[in-house]
Amino acid sequence: MKRQLLRSTRIAYSVVLILFLVLPSLVVVPLAFSTSQFLQFPPPGYSTGWFREFFNDPDWVGALERSVIVAIFTAVISVPLGFAAAWWLIRAPSRLKRPLETFLLLPMMIPVVVFGFGLYVLTLKLNFQGGLPVVVLSHAVLATPLVVLTLTAALRTFDFRLVNASRICGAGVGRTVTSVVLPIIFPALGAATLIALMTSLDEAVIATFIVGDTTPTLPVAMFNSIT
Repeated sequence: MKRQLLRSTRIAYSVVLILFLVLPSLVVVPLAFSTSQFLQFPPPGYSTGWFREFFNDPDWVGALERSVIVAIFTAVISVPLGFAAAWWLIRAPSRLKRPLETFLLLPMMIPVVVFGFGLYVLTLKLNFQGGLPVVVLSHAVLATPLVVLTLTAALRTFDFRLVNASRICGAGVGRTVTSVVLPIIFPALGAATLIALMTSLDEAVIATFIVGDTTPTLPVAMFNSIT
């Protein structure tokens, strides 16, 4: 009875905590359908006019398309790299784990403004024309540490005896990873992919330094519009 009560209390606490974190974000949903030109809650009326105006404007649609493309390529780069790094962190000798982990998490310790400005100065020094490929690489650098943290947590609970059993049965490294490891850690892999996508879609500082007004991503276009 006591254990059941404790379990119910934990569930109730988790639900309250999730609602506390999520409900403020849900306020933007009715505001998106507001008829007012200002942020007013509750909205005076509801309409889809802002959505029609957004999708009828080629500049906004182009910015959205660029953001989606950059986010997809960011995930394509950072998730495999993060998986390989997380695997190596788990399997590597203990004396090498701390230096490598510190190096991989270094982008999280550098302010984004400093990183973006440094990348901008580097492109000028190299006489290199900045563009979306540079934004993709920089976003991948920002997303990879988060992917590593997510997948490392999943691999810590993974039973590596399954890998040994697969290799004994004749499966190669690639077959073992795709048929044994990835299906088991698929939820963590999906979470890491989502984190990589959201990191790219939410980032505006680096994109502002690199592409500016020439080929702005959606966050840059939003920032310029607000300004």
